[in-house]
Amino acid sequence: MASYCSSADVGSRLGLNSAQRTQASSRLTSGIRRASIEIDQIFRDYGRDVPSKSIAESTTTGTLSAGATSIALTSSSGFSTLGNGNVDGDSFVWTGNSANTLTGVTGLSHDHASGVTVQEGEMAHVLREICADLAAAYYMEDESIFQTTGPDNSMRGSSLRERAETNLVRLAHLGSVD
Repeated sequence: MASYCSSADVGSRLGLNSAQRTQASSRLTSGIRRASIEIDQIFRDYGRDVPSKSIAESTTTGTLSAGATSIALTSSSGFSTLGNGNVDGDSFVWTGNSANTLTGVTGLSHDHASGVTVQEGEMAHVLREICADLAAAYYMEDESIFQTTGPDNSMRGSSLRERAETNLVRLAHLGSVD
């Protein structure tokens, strides 16, 4: 089963540092799994293929530096000749695809370790944000960490869930981010 976000994505929503993410790993993974299932189900409810079937995905074969102009992948066969995508949520554009390497890359703003996931398309990035919101909401509900937001004392987990579900339904209904 495809996961649309990572523990780092969810941890950033929750304000967890690296050590806290490691400690909460199994609970974060459970929230990510539940969020990914919900995303797939909403798309099916709208009569659409699950998004993971249309998102090209691979992993890097080496480290990446901010501003890198090429990205070496384990396989670039599913990627377009030119397009846009993200590395761990860091959006970028490329103009060539040759020998398992995306070339003419612009827009990478962070360093990345070897073996991180690279995804093609705007939808992948939007789904990553939706997944992180849903998984963070599940985590907070499961842990009973209901932090309030705003003057109306609404629950933070509820706010994340509402935002994610609204955006997910809109995306599933439209079928694209264009």
